[in-house]
Parts: sequence; C-alpha cells; structure tokens
Amino acid sequence: MRGMIRHIVWFLFALVSCSGYAQLHPPESRMDFIQADIQRIDRLDGKEDRKVETGDSARNMLAHHAFFILPDTIDSYIKRNFAEPDRAYYRDYLFRSLRRVHSRNYRAAKAFDGLFTHIYRELRAVKEKNLYPVLIENVPLSIQTMALYKKEPVTDSFLCYAARINPDWIFLNVEEFQKQPYAAHVVEYAARYAPQMAKKYFLKDDPIQNILQESTDPAIQILLQITHDIGKKSNSYVLLDDIVKGNLTIPQADSIGKDNYACLTTLMDIRRQKHPLAEYSLEQELEVQALKYVRKVNDLHNEKDEVRFQSVSRFSADQLYTLIVYSEEEIFTSTFNGIYKRFTAKLGKEDGFKFIQSMGENRFRTFIKQCAAYGNLDQFLKTMTPEERNILLVKFAAGLDHEGTDISQAVEVADAYTSIHDTTIQSILQGTIAMELERVTAEHNKKGMAIYGLLSNLFSNSTLFKAAWYANISGKYKLPPIDILPSARLFESNKACIWHMYFYDDEDGGESFRAFLNTFRDPAAWTIDEHSPLYVRISSKGGKPVEIFANRPKEEYNGQAYLEHYFDSAAITPDVLIHRGHSYYAYKTIEKTKADTKIFVLGSCGGYHNLTNIIDRAPDVSIISSKQIGVYAVNNPILKELADNIRSGKDIDWQLLWSRVDARLKGNAQYAKFLDYVPPHKNLGAIFIRAYNNLIESN
Repeated sequence: MRGMIRHIVWFLFALVSCSGYAQLHPPESRMDFIQADIQRIDRLDGKEDRKVETGDSARNMLAHHAFFILPDTIDSYIKRNFAEPDRAYYRDYLFRSLRRVHSRNYRAAKAFDGLFTHIYRELRAVKEKNLYPVLIENVPLSIQTMALYKKEPVTDSFLCYAARINPDWIFLNVEEFQKQPYAAHVVEYAARYAPQMAKKYFLKDDPIQNILQESTDPAIQILLQITHDIGKKSNSYVLLDDIVKGNLTIPQADSIGKDNYACLTTLMDIRRQKHPLAEYSLEQELEVQALKYVRKVNDLHNEKDEVRFQSVSRFSADQLYTLIVYSEEEIFTSTFNGIYKRFTAKLGKEDGFKFIQSMGENRFRTFIKQCAAYGNLDQFLKTMTPEERNILLVKFAAGLDHEGTDISQAVEVADAYTSIHDTTIQSILQGTIAMELERVTAEHNKKGMAIYGLLSNLFSNSTLFKAAWYANISGKYKLPPIDILPSARLFESNKACIWHMYFYDDEDGGESFRAFLNTFRDPAAWTIDEHSPLYVRISSKGGKPVEIFANRPKEEYNGQAYLEHYFDSAAITPDVLIHRGHSYYAYKTIEKTKADTKIFVLGSCGGYHNLTNIIDRAPDVSIISSKQIGVYAVNNPILKELADNIRSGKDIDWQLLWSRVDARLKGNAQYAKFLDYVPPHKNLGAIFIRAYNNLIESN
C-alpha cells in the first residue's frame, strides 16, 4: 500500500504539473515538464543561472553535472531510442526522479550524480539488452530505481541476487513488483533464505503473507506452519533446512532453539553445507549464539583463565572456530587469544588447511584476517604443508570479483595485508593480487579491475596513512579530502550544526547516557535542557551554533520517533549521526543515514565492520568507529573534542583532533580500547569502499 500511494501521489503531481502548464500557456509556448523541473532545481540556491551553488567549488561542478548535464542527456537518449509508450514511461520516471531533489538535499550532489548516472546506464542497458551486469554493479541503487526496469526479463534473477545481499530489500519493496509474473518466485526465494526476517510480514492482508499463502513450496508451507502452530517467537525458523530434510520435527526444532548450546551445535552442522535453507537467518543466529559465549568470556576479563574460559572448555575445535569468526565485532584481544589457544590445542595435529576445508571454507577470510591482526597467522599456517599454505593464501586473495562476493571481502584482504609483516606471506599475496589484476584486465571486468587495482596500491606505496599516501589515493581515485572536513560543510544545510544521537535501552544504556550528559556539563561552553521526559537538548554557548539531540534510553522508541518527527517537520537533516548502543542495534541507526550526513560516530563494538552500509547511504561521510570494543569512556571524550572543535568554527583536522583525544586519554584505564578506534583519516575500509565506488561510477 505504501508504494502504491507513493506512485499515485507522483502520478497526480505530474498530471497536475502538466495540466497546469497546458492551462497557463498555449501549446506552442508550453515548457516541457522535464525542463521545467530542471529549472526548478536551478532556482533552489536562489538564482536561475544554470548553476547550483553548494558552498564548495568541486561540488558545484558535480552539481552541474548531476542536475543539468545528466538529465538533459538522459532525456535526449530516451527521445532518440524509445518509441511510445516506453518513451512516455521513461520520461515520467525521469521527472519523478528529479522531484527527489529539493531545498534540503540539493547540496548532496554526489549522491544525485550517482543516481542519475545509474538511471542513464540502466536505460542504455535496457536498449542494448545487457541489463543484468549493470544492475548487480550497484545493488542499492538498482533496488531504488526498480520501477524503471521491473518489467524486464532479467528482473527476476536480479531480485533473487539482491535478496542474498539484503532480503529486506525484497520485503520492503514488494509493492513495486507484486503484480509482475515473477513476484511469487522472488518472495518465496527471499523467505526461504531469510525466514526470521520474512516472519515479520506474516500479518493479515500483508502482500508478503498473501503471496506465500498461495505457495506450494514445502519450505514455505513449513514456515507458515511454524507461525500457526508455535508462533513467531520460536527459534525453529533458522533450523528450516533440517526440518525440510526430515532430520527434525517442528516441535523438536523449537525445543533445540531454546537451548543455547544445542542451538549452536545444530546451526554449525547445517552451516557446513554450501547453501542451506534459511542461510541468511542462519548466519545471523550464529552471530547471536556465538556472541552469547564471547560476551560472557569478555565480562570475566579480570578472572583467572580457568574461570574465564570455563563456559567454552567443552567446545571442540570447530565450535571454537565458530566463536572466533562470528564474534569479530565484539571479541576482546585477550578473549581471542584465549579462545585461539584452546582452538589450537583441540586442533592438535590436525592439518589446518584440511580443517578449513571441513568447515566448508566458511568465513575463512575473516579467520585469516583475525589471525593476522592478533599475530597468530604464521603459527596457524605452520599447521599445514607449504603447498597447502600457498593454496590457502591464494584462495584468500583470489576471486574477490566473483558474483556474490561483496566489497567487504576485499576490505578483509586489505586489512589483513596491512597487519602482515612476514615477507614470504606478503610476497604470495602480492603475486596473487598481481595475477588477478592481469586476469580481470584481460576480461575487461570493471568490478575486478577496481578491486585489484586498489589492492595493488597497498603494496606499491610504503607510506600508508602518511601525507604522500593521502595525496596519491585522493588524486588517483578522485576522493574528496579525507583528513580535513571544512567547517562550512557542517553549517550548509541548517543554521546550526545538528547532531542526532540514538541511545538504546540495553543493560548499560542508562549509565552510558548519564556519563554522556556529565561530559557536557561545561557551563562556560554548553547548556543542557533536560525538561523533556523523552530527550535532552544540548546547545553551544558562544562560537558557532551546535545543537545536540539525544533520546533518553528508557524512551528508546518514543524518544527516537519524537525527534525524527521533529526534524522532518522542521525540514532538518541532521549533520552528525551517533550510535550509542550495542552492535546488534547498529543497523537501526545506520538506516537513518541520509545522503547529506557529514559525520557518523559508530560508538558500538565492532562498528568498523558496518562501513559499507553507511557509505552506500552517504558517499562522503566521515566515519569514526572501533574495530573492537566501543565504550563510553572513549566515546564521550571523542564527542566532546569534536563538539568543541565544531563550536570553534575551525575546520576539523582529523589528525590533530585525534592527537588531542590521545593526549587526553593516555594513562587512562580505557586507553588500550581507544587504540582500537579508527578515525576518518586512517579508516582504510572506508577509503577502500569509497575509492571502489568512485571507480565503478566513473566506469
């Protein structure tokens, strides 16, 4: 219904606009409705001059390309290459896309340049009957533009591909394609792949439920039966593979789902297969179950090892491996080292290469990266023959361009490489990357050329994170400056720099919130308004205006909703987004990212591993995150330093800001955790993803 209403509104708007022109002007002088909307965008900065002033010269050029060159080019292409009724449909779609540009977001020129470039490429691909490769190059944008190509034959295959990346894209956009002949196949595919996500839509009159109730697929019938017989709280959905194969009944699966250890071992047995049913939900549940044990070990970090690791003492090598690779976001260094020590003891004389094979190579890149980061890679590689070591390392760095392998896998290789100091291992990885670059170049594989070209840059320049490296990366891959954020950017959308902090009602949410408020109890510089039962508002005194809004943790739902409504009604897009809660809440905050978000502080554990989702939404955002444990004793000094910097009106020099926080925390009990935080100017993952996106877009 939401999508239908949206389309009706756009249709009526277009109809009224066109009819309005027809009434005001005779046919011979009537302005084309697309040109009229381009003219509307031209006036958003207050002047009609075929220019858009964004406050930055580089973005002005990008805005000119996005709002004038591209729409004209797309419109001309449609007129030349399509006959009615396709011509009218595509021009109407272009018009509706232009209507997305308004006074609050036109400065986000890069995002719109990416959108219109993608639309142009899709139209060309439709005409040339080569649509599928274009769609999978940028799946989020392809989902966003689905209305353009939803009747094309390849849409079925593409949506199934997209479902494997994020099934909710299918469920949330079902109204866009539910009348197409492939709708049932796509929805069934997504539900089998992510039943824990699909069950949210098992509601009366929901289009997902309506489609699935007509299904004759045994797996779908079992999902509906679980909902009917036991209810949505059951954990048996993730054991769908065993139920369909007759290994478990629904009541047995429900019982296993209530026992952490039984659930973990059953999930592991299913996960050894390459593509089991409920694979997406299975992966999520393995993370949940693994983190239950890892958090327990983390919490006992002051205890003796026999007490601290008692909960995992009975675990086998494959179970300990699972804990390691599924808890990357939150595992302490000492927890990793302790579990790894027990893993190698349980592994005994077993060949490490054969062990990885027995695990179906599941998350083996994550394991190698972790071993490299914690200084255990050389030891693990010695458990196998030299030939097996070489094969494993080649597999680690090869095939990163293959369909179904997302950019995060390449980031893992990049992260691992920067942690490796063994010249033999470096040489093998360098040779593999060079050979892969040669292969993808010969194949004219744009995705592969972008990935391996970027990886090659890591070992071609020994000055990683130095000024020369910044200059090389920024120039070669056309990145905006990554070490400086101009003050003017933080005030171009609103009269003040607006922060929106998301607190969550987890076990330490209240304590974290109180510590945050105490950090800003600085009456010379800040005032705190605590009158509302839903949120607090912190305002700068003197200097540049900075407004910080944060919901109270106990009012997670009402407080967040109230602030979001307030911002929407006041036409405000927050400049700074901050996540303050456990890692399993991070996706909720990330979903709030807008194209014009300037800074994102991901204060949860392992926030570094969520970079792709943020950059997909805000291409030029500066991200602060932690590779390990996020704690308020580190988050608050960073936020205070950042707020004071913005209030001063000075450009943010990330290197200087970080050195100030370093000096402030040095000697503090939490200093070791601060060293795991990654500032924007050293965020290799963000730099890699941003450069990759730029290369793909430029191609």
